[in-house]
Amino acid sequence: MEITYLGGLGFKLKSKSGFVICMDLIESDLADVVTVSQRDEEDGKVVKVVTTPVNRQETFVIDREGEYEIAGVQFTAMKTSPEKNLVMAIVMDGLHIVHLGSLGVELTDAQIEKLGSVDVMMIPIGEKNTFGVDETIDLIKEVQSSYVIPMLLTGLDEFLEKNKYPLVGEAVHKVKIDEGSLPDDTQILLMNG
Repeated sequence: MEITYLGGLGFKLKSKSGFVICMDLIESDLADVVTVSQRDEEDGKVVKVVTTPVNRQETFVIDREGEYEIAGVQFTAMKTSPEKNLVMAIVMDGLHIVHLGSLGVELTDAQIEKLGSVDVMMIPIGEKNTFGVDETIDLIKEVQSSYVIPMLLTGLDEFLEKNKYPLVGEAVHKVKIDEGSLPDDTQILLMNG
């Protein structure tokens, strides 16, 4: 799977077969599925940018809690906070990816259990809607994913100062990950948009 960081909360996932998922898309892009961690309730719009499907007749938008299966890819959208944040769990190419959105509260034990075994966790660092760096590090320890990708990044310096997990080289814009090359212990993968 190829992961590209789009900045903010945005990521693009591309499967080995070319299926494309955009998470919290901020610009026009090609996508078979778009996931939205927070709806804009004021104007009712969900995706404000134009998407063009790659392998489907139209782009499918996931912006509500539930379980979905699209072209063999499994999606679970789980509501986590009063701000209507959705955590997105995706299973594609044998990898279990979790995108925490703009998580503003700690996950319950039941929610962590529902996530199951996580290979890649995208976690917000330092935005006003997210919890503090110490809580972020506690969550990383609890989930024990193979890779943790920080996003938003306004509190990155404090996170890196307190973090005890090894960093994977320099920050990258795009990375390829497959289930056969996952590390045994949690590593921090820095990405730039």
